[in-house]
Amino acid sequence: MPEKSNSFTSIAIFPELKHGFNPFDLAYWQNSHKFSSLISKPAELNNFSEQISKKRDFPYRTEISTILLEQYCRIQLADRVKTNIERLKSSDTFTVICAHQPCLMGGPLYWIYKIATTIKLCQNLEIQFPNKHFVPVYYCGSEDHDFEEINHFQIFNQKIEWKTNPGHAVGQLDANELSHVIETLLKMFSNSEQANVFLNKNIEWINQTATYVDYYRHFVNELFGSYGLLFFNPDNKSAKNLFSPIIKKELLEQFIFKNANKSIPVIEKLGHHPQVNPRELNLFYHHAEGRKRMVLESGIYKLIDAANQWTQEEILSELESNPERFSPNVLLRPLFQEYLFPNLAFVGGGGEIAYWLELKACFDDVNISYPLLFRRFSAIYYESSILQKISKTSFTELDFLDSITQLESKFVKNQNNSYILQPDDFIAITNLLEKIKADSNQLDQSTKTSIEAEIHKILKSLEHIENKHLKAIKNKLEQEILQLHKIKDNLFPNQSLQERIQNFLPYYFKHGPAYINYLIQMYEPGLNKLYLVKETTV
Repeated sequence: MPEKSNSFTSIAIFPELKHGFNPFDLAYWQNSHKFSSLISKPAELNNFSEQISKKRDFPYRTEISTILLEQYCRIQLADRVKTNIERLKSSDTFTVICAHQPCLMGGPLYWIYKIATTIKLCQNLEIQFPNKHFVPVYYCGSEDHDFEEINHFQIFNQKIEWKTNPGHAVGQLDANELSHVIETLLKMFSNSEQANVFLNKNIEWINQTATYVDYYRHFVNELFGSYGLLFFNPDNKSAKNLFSPIIKKELLEQFIFKNANKSIPVIEKLGHHPQVNPRELNLFYHHAEGRKRMVLESGIYKLIDAANQWTQEEILSELESNPERFSPNVLLRPLFQEYLFPNLAFVGGGGEIAYWLELKACFDDVNISYPLLFRRFSAIYYESSILQKISKTSFTELDFLDSITQLESKFVKNQNNSYILQPDDFIAITNLLEKIKADSNQLDQSTKTSIEAEIHKILKSLEHIENKHLKAIKNKLEQEILQLHKIKDNLFPNQSLQERIQNFLPYYFKHGPAYINYLIQMYEPGLNKLYLVKETTV
């Protein structure tokens, strides 16, 4: 059934390759059972009871609660956030986690879809298990040093960019350098009261904080604090100290490389390519000059692009003294997350789930329970202005999921124009030519072959004529076709999924918190469909 509110309605359809999804992504999303040898259990609600049993005796509840409370010490806690931090100490409380880099203003839309999925999954679990508590957690990828991935977002086909000197973990960057981004947005949305209030809060957060990750905690808390979402910054000495036994194992045994490589042939046998090729050593090191990748060469631990090096004894001493300097890479990070939290499920996009599928043997090797892997929901958002434009065409909202070439062809062929060859015309001509071809069977082989060649030429000529007619009509209907392109470009900017390009702020500034609340309530865990979200009011 379509989900409704005063401002939105939605329908859910099966996602397809033509919508822009990766085959590997679709394969897991639509049938996680196919990957049973690479996971603990399929992503289904009836598998949570077993996960709960595995995590009931989780050892670090008090420690993670203390770490989170310290990280929130300079922020006004929403009641539900405070309650959830305290509840983590209880053996009847569990988490559902999503993870993402701290992309500027959230980056593409799928960031907000990922968090909404996580919150809704926890809400459903609260109903399914009324005597237990379920806490949504956003694991912020603050240690990532790839600044080019987080320093921009797109609104109204305009790229808004944060320019600074990168190199260090992005969470450690100076928050004050964000001011020009906020000023740009204030000018862009000068007529929006909602935008003015929200953006001025951003200025306050920038002035109150020294680092980008501390600013980002305010940003996330403003949007999702009322839902009890916890923001976790992994760039933390206490957290790394807890995780140091696993870091030590990676330093000494390179267990990620050995175990992940066991899964890759299984993935390839299923017809897919591995998302990440494991390195021999899956660690970075926070150096004075930035976050540097560690390598092991002839028993010596070194940093790429830095002179530092350690013997085995020296690196273990460094780990004991300064665990915060060691940073897991993309394949070790999931184990860090599951080591720290009483977690039941991980919510991710297709790319994330693809690399998690390489890790089951790694989890088993260190006796960490492997979570259920839930694919976040995907959506295409139809603004009211786009819906009005669609209503003036002969197409439906669903038609615009087809390629622009298909739309153009359908549009042109639907026009009542006498000089377009109609399908019936082609059928009549083809039938006549087939009759001539059949009659030629009574003639000698040379004549028959010649006639068949001429018929082939005629059919090719007809095809050429039709293409010329279509081109002529397209030229005549240029404005109407241009409108089709504008609609299509809004729904699939740069011929990509909207959720990978557009930012959520225009929708949030138009509808306020109701926009986020609708996304959360719309999602139905386990449905595994693509949502088409339509504005019903402006």
